[in-house]
Amino acid sequence: MSQDITWDDARFAAYALGVRLRDSIASVEKIPLMHALGRTLAQDVTALQGIPHYASSAMDGWAVSGTGPWRIKPRSPEDEPHAASDTLGEHEARPILTGGALPLGCTAVVRSEDATEYDGELSAPEPRLRADIRPAEREARAGDTLLAAGTVLTPPRLAIAASSGRDDVEVLSAPRVGFILSGREVVTSGLPLPGYVRDSFADFLPPVLSAWGAFQASPFCQRIGDSLEETLSALSATDASVVVSTGGTGHSDHDFLRLAVERLGAEFIVEAIAMRPGHPTFLAVLPDQRVMVGLPGNPLAAFMAALTVVQPLLAGALGQPLDEPRAVKTVESYAPLPGRVRLVPSGLSLADDSELGAPEVRVISKEHTGPAMLRGLGDADGVMVVPPEGTQPGDPVRLLDLPW
Repeated sequence: MSQDITWDDARFAAYALGVRLRDSIASVEKIPLMHALGRTLAQDVTALQGIPHYASSAMDGWAVSGTGPWRIKPRSPEDEPHAASDTLGEHEARPILTGGALPLGCTAVVRSEDATEYDGELSAPEPRLRADIRPAEREARAGDTLLAAGTVLTPPRLAIAASSGRDDVEVLSAPRVGFILSGREVVTSGLPLPGYVRDSFADFLPPVLSAWGAFQASPFCQRIGDSLEETLSALSATDASVVVSTGGTGHSDHDFLRLAVERLGAEFIVEAIAMRPGHPTFLAVLPDQRVMVGLPGNPLAAFMAALTVVQPLLAGALGQPLDEPRAVKTVESYAPLPGRVRLVPSGLSLADDSELGAPEVRVISKEHTGPAMLRGLGDADGVMVVPPEGTQPGDPVRLLDLPW
């Protein structure tokens, strides 16, 4: 019989295994910014030039020199509207666009709506010195550290790297992840007959793994039936350093994943988790140091198990911190379930008239949160961690964020 591990201990064990995995794969790779979302920087990103690298206009309007009124200096049609290709003399003005480089001699920018143009002359209230001018290097100087090593790259951080003049970044290598879908009763298209089920994993879990930073192995996704031979063959066919499989994690005559992993001489890090849904989840290390993650065959149970062990595993492998659940209060009552944590798709209620004095959690569609159901998860804002002792309205609980 498998030995249960607590939900918290399973997360910590998975994260520690990810850190161990990180030491066994190539440490650093250089990749284009367009492929770097969610990756962890291996080196600081410094500014290759000042940001911005030139003084510019903050508004559409007129670049002026000295006091008004100003003689309008025309620009030739071939002049670039954003380029500083000319010089203003005292009491001269010329049109300028937002972001345009200032001509030499510019002392201020007059906004279009504040100016009047007549017979080659511009009139406006006297601007203060350097009004609506963005100075060079206002955000950063050349050589400044913009993003430190260990930073996880989000869309705004990718934009910062691009604004610094970089086309690529050095990141910690991501583990190659392979995906095995088991079950001969699973059909991939159309309506299933009684006794068969439609595949809901192939379009669901791979994007989740990618959102957590996984790099697709070759082959990435393998479909197998329910046999020991097919399971062993699939495990040997992939170059993945992490293999994630759904189904076959139980102990029946038709569950072969756990048996295959045992046959290969694996070391079990997690044999089962004291959680619902997702109890038969396991985490193991094969003799060649590949990591094997066994997820249950029911869709919601598989996702809850992945959230429990796969996300921490990949975070550790990518050099990222282990995410801490948010502290919130629940408005739900749950009876005790001794020894087991429950993970429930939940929605955040942020009503101003909350009597609990903190963000509230309400369970979305309780009738749609069974281990084989996905509708509750589709409407959820997060996953509530219900402790074994249950809850009463107003009790503090933890909330896990979703990867979408």
